[in-house]
Amino acid sequence: MNYLIRAFIAARKEFTTSVDAFPEAQREAILFGNWSLKQILIHIIFWDTCIADNVALLKTGKEPPFYGKVNDYNQQSIEKGKSWSWEKTYQEFKLSGERVIREYETLPKEKWEAKFWKNKNSTPKKFLNILIEHYLHEHLPEIKKVMESLK
Repeated sequence: MNYLIRAFIAARKEFTTSVDAFPEAQREAILFGNWSLKQILIHIIFWDTCIADNVALLKTGKEPPFYGKVNDYNQQSIEKGKSWSWEKTYQEFKLSGERVIREYETLPKEKWEAKFWKNKNSTPKKFLNILIEHYLHEHLPEIKKVMESLK
């Protein structure tokens, strides 16, 4: 599954390039519906961390706690990170992505299709594909569109 890890790395690189190019003065402005760029990063940090935690637990044979409803988890994430500075947010963003990569690089081949939860069809492979989609097809186009409108 190295091709998925490489795809994740490439998606993060492209995403990070756009984040780095985003006007510094606008990083905390609400320009993405109800969110700022900083809040998008916080949202990504918590999902990356959640998935890395799930993979780590799966490696040990433990079932991870279920995160609940997506919208609730998103809102809780934003609340937890709202007092963070841009510098802390950006550093956590880098660290959470690096951790996802480390967890997946050490995931045994036979665990890629293992279910995280007995009553759900969520697997490490499926979640990594979701992360790639999340970066490339959800948030990256939003960032590029806003950047274009700010010119």
